[in-house]
Amino acid sequence: LGVMANVQPLWARNEPSVTDVAMPMVGNDRSRYMYAFRSLLDAGAAMALSSDWGVSTLNPFQIIETAVTRQPPAKEGTVAAFLPEERITRAEAVAGYTTGAAAAAWRTADTGTLGLGKCADLIVLDQDIFNCPEGEIGDTNVLMTMVEGKEVYRA
Repeated sequence: LGVMANVQPLWARNEPSVTDVAMPMVGNDRSRYMYAFRSLLDAGAAMALSSDWGVSTLNPFQIIETAVTRQPPAKEGTVAAFLPEERITRAEAVAGYTTGAAAAAWRTADTGTLGLGKCADLIVLDQDIFNCPEGEIGDTNVLMTMVEGKEVYRA
């Protein structure tokens, strides 16, 4: 079909906006299909991750953490995962923000991955988001940002 799912994983957790508002509107029989990221990927769908900013955070690390855990941040207390069978891996979530986002913007020729002739847009983080505890992904900070190979930010 040539379509892409552009998803906002921050909503895929047990909190009042989902359990008290969205689920009753969707209905119990259909709520199991809410935020079905694993099912989409397993079916071969192309996926880009994004925020729902103006009404949620822009922080991609908090969003990646939710995509992986399907839970609010651990510091907010222990809550059961929302449809845990729909979790995605860290690598899949990062791909959604990099290669997936580039594909959604029709820009795979110049961004989304590092390569000869590409933009060299990259960040340096204060921790390895592939190996830190899942509940700490959202605490990640950017130490440096490069755009087109030039440093534009340093913490």
